[in-house]
Amino acid sequence: MTSPARLTAPWWITPAGALSLLVPVTLLLTWRLDDQAFRLFYRSSKSVTDSTLLLIAVAALVLAGVATATAVLAPRSRRALIPVPGVVPDRLAAAAQGLFWVTVGGYVLYTGAGIANGLDPAAVVQALVTQENYSGQAKEALQGIAGVTSLTQVGIAFVVVATWVLVTRWERRLAWQLAVVLLLSLVRSFVASERLALVEVAVPAVAIVVLAAARSRVRARRLAASLAPVVLTPLVFVLFAAFEYSRSWQFFKTRTDESFPVFALIRLVGYYATSYNNGQLHLDHDPFPGRLPLDSVAAFWTAPGISQLDLYDRLSAPAPAVSQDVLERFGNPEFNNPGGFTTPFVDFGTVGGLLFFVVVGVVIGLLFRGFLEGSPVGALLYPMVVTGLFDLPRYLYWTQGRVVPAVLALLVVALYVGRPATKRRAPHLRSARDRLPTPAHAVLVGGRR
Repeated sequence: MTSPARLTAPWWITPAGALSLLVPVTLLLTWRLDDQAFRLFYRSSKSVTDSTLLLIAVAALVLAGVATATAVLAPRSRRALIPVPGVVPDRLAAAAQGLFWVTVGGYVLYTGAGIANGLDPAAVVQALVTQENYSGQAKEALQGIAGVTSLTQVGIAFVVVATWVLVTRWERRLAWQLAVVLLLSLVRSFVASERLALVEVAVPAVAIVVLAAARSRVRARRLAASLAPVVLTPLVFVLFAAFEYSRSWQFFKTRTDESFPVFALIRLVGYYATSYNNGQLHLDHDPFPGRLPLDSVAAFWTAPGISQLDLYDRLSAPAPAVSQDVLERFGNPEFNNPGGFTTPFVDFGTVGGLLFFVVVGVVIGLLFRGFLEGSPVGALLYPMVVTGLFDLPRYLYWTQGRVVPAVLALLVVALYVGRPATKRRAPHLRSARDRLPTPAHAVLVGGRR
């Protein structure tokens, strides 16, 4: 890696750049779609208003501006993730081994629990071969396995740590382990219809790789890091289409006149357009007097112990009947993304929502500055921030319980690798002639030599 003094990164993994990739185009497409298009393509009326779309745009600008300003003004970190080549990478490699085996153990338990809940391995293999996975039976068997799913989420931390090691020095064994975890995430995303399981391990790895490429002395690598979205955008669409082929296309192929590529494009646009639309529905029907913030602090309410005690229902005002199952009453449950930008406004109101994005922007800016400088916390956590930035139009990723195991694991690793490296001093050799004799009382009572 190059000198930490060169604080540069590819534009599209910066806070402002990541938001600019998706937010403007998805807002524009949503604004252009009329009610007839919503009903035809997504079987839901268009509820999102121009003022809400404008509010989302303002929130994105606030988040990007605060994060950028914080990154510029933040003080320089005193520690680097890799200050001395060969010292801290050894610690990272050791941490990666521990995280790998925790992840593999989690997937073993995850699979076993799924089988106990009715998952049929033969049916899974058949679905992989036939690419038909619309029934959702496997998803139901694997959904919400408390504790076990948390162990699989440690895989995010493993991917981050392993990728940092591999861009610093090549380790064949670690590369194979990384491939295993990525494959497990791919299979999980298909079987459990959980695309996010693949996205949340792939995006952090890509962010680290392109940062390393951008700081390479090879001009071609720096150029590739800057222009990567040109290649990655169609690749993401192909991957999305592959998942849709095994899911929704198996049902809709006999019910639509559209070709599969057009169908996949409509579905991709729909995931963002309906997220903004669902956000409007929640703004209209979820805020009510006495309601405590929910999705903006979801990790707290879903934490072990708290969720079992139903603390939210005990402490918050009861929801009126009209707000129950908002999507079933007013939208389409098939497109169930709540909208990440509108969630804070639902929980805290307009002013409170903007303040929420200011606070989040400060945190992101500090982590981004640490990512550029190579500080342990920033370098390990910011790659996960990039995932949330890309997914923010659909989902407030950072506050969900699924990120907690990975964040905790990475904080432990940051403390471990951030410790000063202790150097063993060479013994001071003195001749027998210069060495003073040891007094007898020192031997008897432990006196100083």
